[in-house]
This record gives sequence, C-alpha cells and structure tokens, in this order.
Amino acid sequence: MKWTIVTVVVGLFVAAGGLLYGVLMVGVPYPDPTPAQAAAEGANLAISSWMMASGSVVLLVGVAGMGALGVARLLRPRL
Repeated sequence: MKWTIVTVVVGLFVAAGGLLYGVLMVGVPYPDPTPAQAAAEGANLAISSWMMASGSVVLLVGVAGMGALGVARLLRPRL
C-alpha cells in the first residue's frame, strides 16, 4: 500500500510540475511572435504537455493500484 501512495504522490508532483513549467516558460503567448519565439514556445508547450500527461498516467496507475489492493483486502478470506 505504501508504494501505491508514493506512486500517486509522484504522479501529482510530475503533473503539477508540468503545469508550472508551462505557466512559467510560456505564460501568455506573444501576440505576433517571431519564428524563433514561436518555435521555442512550441517546444516548451510540448514539454509541458508530456509532463502533465505522464504525471496523469502515473497518478491513475497509483489510484488503480490502490483500488486493486483495497478489493483484494476485502475479498481475502478471514481467519
């Protein structure tokens, strides 16, 4: 059960880190960016999106593991 909680917390931190990265690095986009600025903004948005997506997947794996362990604990025969 300890590892599932760690997995959930790590997923939350990675997803929140991706959101924070996106806000800090991109923020409000320029109204008429140069091609270099547009390329940098696109790269930063891609990094932020991957971080948020991977953090969400890790979070969901942890939540599913907690659910599976909870069900297994309920279905275990009592002595």
